[in-house]
Amino acid sequence: MNKILLTLILLANSTCLLAQQTFKYKANIGKVDTSAFYRISLLPGVLAKSNADLSDIRILNQSGKFVPYIFGSQLPVKEQQSFIVFPQTGIAKQPDTTTTFVAENKGHLTINQLYLKLRNTSVDRIVNLAGSDDLANWYAIKENILLSKAGEEGSTGGIYEQLLNFPASTYQYFKIQVNNNRKDAVAILQAGIYKIQLVKPAYTELPDVKFTQRDSAKASRIFITFNEAYPINKLKLGVAGAKYYKRAINIYSIDGKKRNLLGDTEISSVGNNELFISAKTKKILLEVANEDNPPLNISAVTAYQLDQTLVAYLDKGNNYHLLFGDTVAKTPVYDLQFFTDSLQRNLPIVKLGNVDNNPLFQHKTAATSHNIPTWLIWIAIIAVLGLLAFLTLKMTKEVRQRKK
Repeated sequence: MNKILLTLILLANSTCLLAQQTFKYKANIGKVDTSAFYRISLLPGVLAKSNADLSDIRILNQSGKFVPYIFGSQLPVKEQQSFIVFPQTGIAKQPDTTTTFVAENKGHLTINQLYLKLRNTSVDRIVNLAGSDDLANWYAIKENILLSKAGEEGSTGGIYEQLLNFPASTYQYFKIQVNNNRKDAVAILQAGIYKIQLVKPAYTELPDVKFTQRDSAKASRIFITFNEAYPINKLKLGVAGAKYYKRAINIYSIDGKKRNLLGDTEISSVGNNELFISAKTKKILLEVANEDNPPLNISAVTAYQLDQTLVAYLDKGNNYHLLFGDTVAKTPVYDLQFFTDSLQRNLPIVKLGNVDNNPLFQHKTAATSHNIPTWLIWIAIIAVLGLLAFLTLKMTKEVRQRKK
């Protein structure tokens, strides 16, 4: 019996280790003095090595188990008032398998929640959310969101609300796609936010920003580079060379030879020259239209990303660390998301340690070099579990017979 118990413990540990092998990076979470809910600040180095939608982030305790969490942006705002409608735009022919609704954020407001008003329905659907600044280039924000149901009695007037939570964004357009799986579509009537939801954005300055400027007859091009592909939400320019100026500017992200338009705006001598974007990239191009004016001298460039936090219950004295860097990971679904009303917004903050390579990921790489498929390992584990269950039942019967 002791041998079987020991084998089960070793097998459970090996299963936990296997689950950790797909994550390339890790970072230690500071210990806490009191068992409670905490906010965990995500450093720029973590966000740079994570998926754009943060679907690969996991919290692991010292027992090798994943700890449920939600994003700080999911904490609800009380006393919702004054609904601000994001008008529908870019209406196109609807495919048979998808309901698409494009809402325009005309004020480029920084938001982390979006309310959908739908006709009452009680069906199983998955929602994907994407953002764009030009209606041409779309970027994933959050995927596989479960559409809530109106309930048995429905809501007043045959309409109910679905709340979408996501990392804070400033996109001009938000595309809501509902996967209907070749079934009848759902009716999205309106999208928007409540005025009190407006987020006062908090930013973290990004390190090691480098830039160069190239001037031609009619335009100036400023190439901004970073050491890693950080999420970038704001650029602040220092400008010299003219007392009064007002210039149009296009903003692009550069990926190899391809460039994607992130937005178009202007800089002027009466403004603060802050450019708001949403991109995850290592290189940005600013194209300033000089017309017949002499080029401006860009004397400084500062880059920022919006602060991101996780909310999780941490036990006193327990060791926790963060896992991330799995390009195929999907966003986990935890029960905690249904109890956000019980949590306060002002929670103590826990900091992360340095980002390190996950040694278990290296072990996985070595295993794959021997051509051992992951599915084969899982089959072996299931077979061993079945064998252990059989031996346990057999031993139990023998013990009962001896007692008789």
